[in-house]
Amino acid sequence: MRKAKAFLLGMIITASVYSPTAVFATGPASIIEFVDAAGADSAVFHGSSELCQSRLPNWELSIVEGTYNRFAARRADVDCRVAFGKAARDFTDKEKAVLTRYVTQIDSVAGIEFPVLNHLPWRFVVISDAFDLGVPNVGRYVILTKGILKEMQEWAEKQSSMFFVGMEMLIREKALILQNNRRETFEKFYTEVWGFRKIPALSSIDRLMIDNGTFFSRVPTNEWVIKLSPKDKEFIMPALLLRDAGNKGGGTAQRVAIYIDSTSKGFLPRKGKKSPIDYRDLRLIPYYRKKFPLSEYDYHPTEISVDLLTKYIVMKYVSAHYGAAPTKISEYSHIDALMRMLDASAK
Repeated sequence: MRKAKAFLLGMIITASVYSPTAVFATGPASIIEFVDAAGADSAVFHGSSELCQSRLPNWELSIVEGTYNRFAARRADVDCRVAFGKAARDFTDKEKAVLTRYVTQIDSVAGIEFPVLNHLPWRFVVISDAFDLGVPNVGRYVILTKGILKEMQEWAEKQSSMFFVGMEMLIREKALILQNNRRETFEKFYTEVWGFRKIPALSSIDRLMIDNGTFFSRVPTNEWVIKLSPKDKEFIMPALLLRDAGNKGGGTAQRVAIYIDSTSKGFLPRKGKKSPIDYRDLRLIPYYRKKFPLSEYDYHPTEISVDLLTKYIVMKYVSAHYGAAPTKISEYSHIDALMRMLDASAK
């Protein structure tokens, strides 16, 4: 429960309870698909040759630096397909009902504030809590765990303000699917609006750090750099540093800024004084934190963009229903520009 609460990422919800009868507007029924365990593998993966890369879902990655989660760092680069097939489970009727309840509320506000999101159907897969490889990064399905579904059901039944956390989790996962479908538009936004630069993925950073027992998450890909400040010549690469916890069965995660040098041979990680790679805590980079004030606990442009889209939709919902938490688009790091770009690309 602690990690799920942390997922709210600083959003202050002042409404005391969730009203199940409150809706934004009526509209077309939501398109929802629940995939059973027997069909999960063939549905999630397009072909037998598709590699299953895992990523840390946001409910597993605690915002508190240095805390443990179930993700096994040393297995982050293995093909997770076989394990995923064994972990897939069937949905119960109660689980289907609670997800439908969340989706109905989400689609009512997204249909007005961000209709592009509603162009995609909801496709759900559920897996066992014992699956310790995060979730497959397939970009087509919302993959949840049995434990998370149980918590979401409790929030809905108790009419708790934590219902908004469940909404945020689902919106964020669907926004990642949208991102996968509109990658070119998102990347154009990262470069033209936020000032990132895409470089060839630095696969060497893991090889340099492996002797130290540390690894960098490969999902999202480590291929985006940004200047320390607009007039600076130094670049940093935001990344997620993982440390294996050994017998404790998990790992620690830290959001870091890797210092990158622009050389005649291309962009290369800078060597540190006490480490093969020079990096520091991303929270200590003033320009980065000032540029993305509402995404303090995200690090990568792909994560920041879906986080801001999610926050905007949820806060619009809260503001409309409870007259609280007014939404100012100016606080969202130009996310309105991304919404316009996505709307234009859909036409």
